[in-house]
Amino acid sequence: MTDLFTISVDAVEGMTFRGRVHIINPDAASGPKGRTFPVSLIFETWFPEDDEAPSTAEVGEEAPFVTAQRPEVEAMIYCGRKIRVSEEGYLLSYDGQALLEPRQRAADVPGKRRGSGYDGVSSYFTVEVPEEDLVRHAPSIVTSYEVGPLRNVPLVSEIVRYNDGAPLTEEELAQEEFEEGEADLYNEGWELITTRPFEERPYADITFTVTDPRYLNHLTPGLRWRTAIWR
Repeated sequence: MTDLFTISVDAVEGMTFRGRVHIINPDAASGPKGRTFPVSLIFETWFPEDDEAPSTAEVGEEAPFVTAQRPEVEAMIYCGRKIRVSEEGYLLSYDGQALLEPRQRAADVPGKRRGSGYDGVSSYFTVEVPEEDLVRHAPSIVTSYEVGPLRNVPLVSEIVRYNDGAPLTEEELAQEEFEEGEADLYNEGWELITTRPFEERPYADITFTVTDPRYLNHLTPGLRWRTAIWR
């Protein structure tokens, strides 16, 4: 799957998450609006795959809060993860070595398969969580979700002059008739955007509130990760 966004955690205050959606792909030029997006982010980061995973949980750790909900959210738990499989077709632990107990056949994992491969550790596949599962469970997990306007969007004048190869003067940058570039300018302006430091590239603030603070226990300020989630 192609990464679309980088997510940054700014603050976790009780049941409220505050962070940013950074645009890293011209095919995704705005932050997703639906409440299923933060739900997917929660489950994507709930189980770390390795020591570099975007989570404060130990590798392979499953909190009792997670285990208790497995029957209702099984499909979402697999969101965004490499699901590792043994040669016999059983699920492996997150290190790609030990069999998960109790044993579960890979064929029984819910969701539509999106890709598979071998990464030198084990065979794996990924699944697309059924949209109906996300829509049905979203209200019981996320009570509110807000996406702010895109910031750091290049001006139309910057894009045009950059593509022409001529730098802008301070006077030209100050002209009021030039408005911020819209999403349809991203194809033309993407080269300009990629020349900027990460902190100066387009992003949108996001805030969401959950029904239980334990949904956010594994996320702490400063964490940052790339994601292919788009809804």
